[in-house]
Amino acid sequence: VTDIRTAPSWNPFDPGFLVDPYPTYARLRDEDPVHRTPIGTLIVSRYDDVHSVLRDTETSVRRFETNVEEPAHMQALRQRSLERAPSILGLDPPDHTRLRGLVQRTFTPRAVGRMRDQTTAIVDDLLDALSGRDEIDLIGEYAFVIPFSVIHAMLGLPETDVSMVRSWSHALTQTLEPFLTPEQVDAALEGGELMDAYLIDAIAKKRREPADDLLTKLIEAEEEDDRMTEEELLSMVSLLFVAGHETTVNLIGNGIHALLEHPDQLALVRDDESVDATVTDELLRWDSPVQTSGRRLLHDTVISGVQVAADEMVLTALGSANRDPGFWGDTADRLDVTRTDAARHVSFGSGAHHCLGA
Repeated sequence: VTDIRTAPSWNPFDPGFLVDPYPTYARLRDEDPVHRTPIGTLIVSRYDDVHSVLRDTETSVRRFETNVEEPAHMQALRQRSLERAPSILGLDPPDHTRLRGLVQRTFTPRAVGRMRDQTTAIVDDLLDALSGRDEIDLIGEYAFVIPFSVIHAMLGLPETDVSMVRSWSHALTQTLEPFLTPEQVDAALEGGELMDAYLIDAIAKKRREPADDLLTKLIEAEEEDDRMTEEELLSMVSLLFVAGHETTVNLIGNGIHALLEHPDQLALVRDDESVDATVTDELLRWDSPVQTSGRRLLHDTVISGVQVAADEMVLTALGSANRDPGFWGDTADRLDVTRTDAARHVSFGSGAHHCLGA
């Protein structure tokens, strides 16, 4: 058996690898839990190590970068990012703490209840529209539609603009992928300009005519006389569309696929209402919508007996941690929608950057 430490290099971002990364994750956990990739980044794959890195306050997300030389079209995309207010995903304390505190104030119990009602209505309407058909495109007609429609409605944007904004958002969502074609970058840059112009206008209208919606609440969010700047507000709303949309599409698609592959678990979901409380977390554990999360270490440390120096780039393998028998026991590789501790998954991250909407 080839030792994974000396095997030909593999790319954790390659679409082919991501079809089924779990056999490789298992080998990493067993043979090389702190694995150095050809580009110098370390990949940690055991649950306890992943959890520890994510919660380590002496790490940086803003300074995480790889040693891969970017082609010219990717450099253009990076330049656009540098010209904008940084996303909350790429901020460290105290900037991250300040911005997260402002945003969290908008997620009141009343606001969350209203979002739940909106989501239920949107899903019910979509299911009604799709009922009676022998075949549907699960991703294009269902998983892709729901999160975007929900985010659009939550923000209180005109329903007539949905398809237009969706096309821009889809182009921008591609930027979450590590490798893009020049055509995808061009579409993202154009979509970004159009989206920015649209949102700047929408924010101005909400300032003039506030309403009971999330965009108004974000505009009004205040803590100790501090508010988001116009640039921060624009960045936050764009992030809701891009990151919130992509992860939810992945969850819905992966989750339904998992249930179809495990008919016994699908039967439980259909027939036993008690699993409503656990099924979503188990599907998140089983196949994380986001497989990795990066940090730059700001101090020397030891991970699984390996000395790791300050300034090292560490990629936490969230999907691997969620299947680690060292934490989950002998049933780690079994889909179980009745699992009572599934909420301990790390699909939403952990620590300061734990998913805001989780």
